[in-house]
Amino acid sequence: MLKRHYFLAVSIPDDVKERLGQFARQLEAPFKTWVYPQDYHITLAFLGSASKEQLQQVSKNVSEIVKRHEKFSLELSNLHSFGSRILWYGVHHEERLFQLQKDVYEACKKVGFSLDERPFTPHITLARKWMGESSIENDLFREKIRETIRFAVTEVVLYETHLDKLPKYKPLIRFSLSD
Repeated sequence: MLKRHYFLAVSIPDDVKERLGQFARQLEAPFKTWVYPQDYHITLAFLGSASKEQLQQVSKNVSEIVKRHEKFSLELSNLHSFGSRILWYGVHHEERLFQLQKDVYEACKKVGFSLDERPFTPHITLARKWMGESSIENDLFREKIRETIRFAVTEVVLYETHLDKLPKYKPLIRFSLSD
């Protein structure tokens, strides 16, 4: 049996997932792995493996924190990469997203999770492991979604990974932001 991992993320509305999936399919770029559109999300905190007790405590903490945040909107920006490993779509800077991530992150740390210390870079991963002959930037970054895509952030979701299935990420608990 594969070990389960967990993470907390902003969910992406289905219509936005579909539009991003259509865009990604049009790129026809040589990546080893393309993310299944139903798995698109913006990670706030990657927890890794967790006990039932840890999940219960982090769920309680996150539920209380998320209620303090009001719903807000995000707008997609441009394609980016983390080296030649990951192709991702960014979002325009939105301070409310950064505050939400900080609060969720701190709630997880209080439970004892050892979290990534790198600065938060909100993104939606589209593909992994570039296999092209030239630079990823030269081939892809001139491509852009031609329309403005905005969407409402209404919830944070605790996901469980299932690496042997599609979609890979199963929502376990949804935490709604306030109106």
